Amino acid sequence: MKQIKPKVAPTFISKNKDILVVGGVIVVLSSAAIAYYYMAKKKVKNEEKDSSVTGTIVSNSSETSATYNSPPFVPVNTGGSSSSTKPIITRGYPIKLGSRHADVKVLQRYLKIYKEDLGKTGVKRDGVDGIFGPKTLRAAQKRLNKTIFAQADIAGMRKALLSLGK
Repeated sequence: MKQIKPKVAPTFISKNKDILVVGGVIVVLSSAAIAYYYMAKKKVKNEEKDSSVTGTIVSNSSETSATYNSPPFVPVNTGGSSSSTKPIITRGYPIKLGSRHADVKVLQRYLKIYKEDLGKTGVKRDGVDGIFGPKTLRAAQKRLNKTIFAQADIAGMRKALLSLGK
């Protein structure tokens, strides 16, 4: 005699296995994207916080390395040949080649109004990174006929950006 095996109804999980796997992958990927977004935002905030610290000058020359509390940041070379190839990095004013400051971003955003190429650095990969490098120098010389900017210059640029809604 032949035994009859009762048919077992498929379960919800066995019916929808593919959908559940795809849904799980989507949840994991979206969680990773959200975590990346918040980590990048925190990193930018920390960089802006660090770049707003004023009063430090860094030099590759062994003759000059000092900390000042107020501008101007003029390095003094006491003789000998300085073979430094990197620019001196200043924090604060005046803003010039080598400066790393939150207000350099204002200058760079202002130069972006003129559609200047500032490279692919920064959060939006548009060159607005807060570092006054050679591309920012060229664009500032070309559009503004200046290479050194005072606090009043940056304040004017900030006001223009606000009036343009940028």
